[in-house]
Formats: sequence, structure tokens, C-alpha cells
Amino acid sequence: MKKFQIQLNVNKKSITIITLGLLFLGSFLLIHIVSSFAYGAEVFSKDEQPFGTPREDWIGKYWKWWITLTPEQEEPPNGSCLINKSNSMVMLMDPATAGKHELECDISSKDGIMIGSWNSFFENNDKDSLPTNTPPEQLSKMAKEQLDLGAVTSDVKVDGKSIAKLDEITSMSPNNIVNTKVNTMDNFTEIFAKPFNITIPENTYAADQVAGTWPAGAHGWFTFLKPLPPGDHKVSYTMSVQGLGADNVASENTYTLHVKSGQTGNTTMNIPSNDTILNSNITNKSSLNTTMPNQLPPESINGSNVPKI
Repeated sequence: MKKFQIQLNVNKKSITIITLGLLFLGSFLLIHIVSSFAYGAEVFSKDEQPFGTPREDWIGKYWKWWITLTPEQEEPPNGSCLINKSNSMVMLMDPATAGKHELECDISSKDGIMIGSWNSFFENNDKDSLPTNTPPEQLSKMAKEQLDLGAVTSDVKVDGKSIAKLDEITSMSPNNIVNTKVNTMDNFTEIFAKPFNITIPENTYAADQVAGTWPAGAHGWFTFLKPLPPGDHKVSYTMSVQGLGADNVASENTYTLHVKSGQTGNTTMNIPSNDTILNSNITNKSSLNTTMPNQLPPESINGSNVPKI
């Protein structure tokens, strides 16, 4: 009888161990499945060309869109949508628009997502001091040297998970040499754009622009997300730029993206370069500080006379 009781206790203990093991395994699988769904965002590696287009071309497409925005469009009210779709790439708003923004958009599960940090363009118009024969390749370099200065930090999150970080400092030495110190650059890429032509409209959001079509270059730090699975996702990105004195920049942008299976959403309006601007429910404008850093030349932040703040 004692032997039987011992055996019974051993069996009970074995069952308990097996049960606990199954519960642990089930919990692990559940956590893994949830984590895979919530944190399954991927980025295009630096060796990849997103959707077959070099990154040096994407930054030109980005600025061709952003400079066309009116003052009302550039500062969208919370709950509205402001994105630009170029082929299979969705571009989010420039974080140089200071403040906190909460937007909501429909996109496709086939769309990649382009998110910028500190970036600018520099054009050679007929009213600035640049020689008309300035090589177009030089303009992207000038965008960095004259416009993208400061201590920059950015953090991109998808569904609460940080997937891209930037921490770098770019400064100009007294003998006009640009120095860049990169502390962190995870899933961000520094890009010098291929030369492109940019058309600046009369009603652009940026003050003191020279309307017309001009040769341009651009520079900046960007991350490129691969398409997200269908469902609702939160994509947020912050940016802080210090070292510009009173013109330091801080922004926090959060997009609620309703990712539709193989579909696109929101009101569309055709614009050049086979791009689509998705800019619905924009009804008003917030105040915008457009003062300039004292140490930067009058050509601008964000291109000739384009304020970043």
C-alpha cells in the first residue's frame, strides 16, 4: 500500500511538471506570436533599393512633394491625414515642423514607409549669389554644410517598439570644415541626393521662396520601413535638434495607420512624377516660428530661404 501511495504521488508530480511545462510553452508561444505581430516591422537595409529606386532619388521625390504644400497643409490638424504616395512608397510629414502631431491615414499592405529626420534641400535660383554654373552635384553637399547643422536625435517606433535611432552632431569649424560625429545610427541612412529639378510654387508654406523651377540638391537622414501587415499600427517618430540657439527644433509625430490588404485609401489628387498626395480633412493652420539660426547664412534652412522651424 505504501509503495502504491508513493507511486501515485510520483505520477501526480509528473503530471504537475508536464502541465506547468505545457503552460510555460504555451505562454512563450503566445508572447512570441504577439511580439511578432506587434514588433514585426522591418526596414530596408542600406544595401537595398526600396522598390527598385535608389535612396538618392527618393529624397528628391520627397522634397518635390513637401515644398508644394500650402501653409494650411504643412501644419495639419490632429486627426487628419498628411502623406504622399510615390509608386509603392508612402512619405510621412517632415519632422522639422515643430510640435506634436497625431494623424490618421489608410495605406496599403504593399506600401513601404519613408520617414525623415533632419534634412533639407538647396536650390540654385536666379536671385541668390551662387554662380549659375555651380555643379548640381555640389548642391546636395551645400545642403548639409549650410543647413543640416546641429545636434540631432531621432527615434522611430512601430507599435511601441523602437526600430530606428539617430544621434549625430554636425558642426562647422572656424575654417569652414564640416565635422560630423555619429554616436548612433541604427536603421537610419545619411543620403546625398542625386541632382534634381524642384518646382517651388507661389503658395508654398515656406516663406521668402523664389517661385520657379530650379536645379537642386538635398541631404538628410532617413529610414525606410518595409510594408506592414494588415491591421492598425502606430508609427511614431521624434526629433530634437539642439545647437541652433533660439531656433532649436523639437517634434513628436504619431500616425495611426489603417493598413488595408492590397488597398489604398483616403482622397487622392494627382501631382507630377506619378505621385499621389493624400491630404484629407485639412481645415486650419497652427502658428509657425520661422526665425533663423544666427550662425547660418541667409540662404536658409530647408533650401534657399526655406525655414525648418
